[in-house]
Amino acid sequence: MDQPPNKPNRGGGDTRTPQAKQQIAQREEQIVQLRLRRIPFSAIARTVGVNKSQAVRGFYRALRRNTDQDIQSYHRNELADLEMEQAKYWSIIDAHKDNWKAQVSALRSLNLIHVRRAHLLGLDAPTELSVTGIYQRGGADIQAQQRAREAVIEALPIEERRRIYELFYQAGLRAKAGDLSQPAIDDGANRNE
Repeated sequence: MDQPPNKPNRGGGDTRTPQAKQQIAQREEQIVQLRLRRIPFSAIARTVGVNKSQAVRGFYRALRRNTDQDIQSYHRNELADLEMEQAKYWSIIDAHKDNWKAQVSALRSLNLIHVRRAHLLGLDAPTELSVTGIYQRGGADIQAQQRAREAVIEALPIEERRRIYELFYQAGLRAKAGDLSQPAIDDGANRNE
């Protein structure tokens, strides 16, 4: 059943055909162009024929898709607006040197401008903390160390390997019994003859 031509399709509709994708892209392009002119989303929604939340989602979806030019334009416009606001608040501070309440209010607003500018420019971006090295330790690293130890043991003569295995076996028995004292190792080099 066809909809009347003057009502926008708000029920979702076809979004998978090439024609529908092209119409969506054109609508999002129009939303971006209108928003870059500082038109509010409610007016954009009426102009384009969608609701306000669809206009907002379309705007940010288009910005993610067209990251090069549109986001840079949007950031430049935002930064220019912040510069104008900052100049206005400085003039308020200069004009009201005797009114401490006006100065405090203007300084608070200047601080918010600084925060917004830092956010736009990425100055306050969190540093990436990678904890994978902490929690993945034990995987490949320990396996590589274990293989290296096994290779060293395999390179030893059979008598030395038996002696090492016997030492580990005896140490394991002592640990199970709760005896953690370490007897002196007699390697034959420290004998008093």
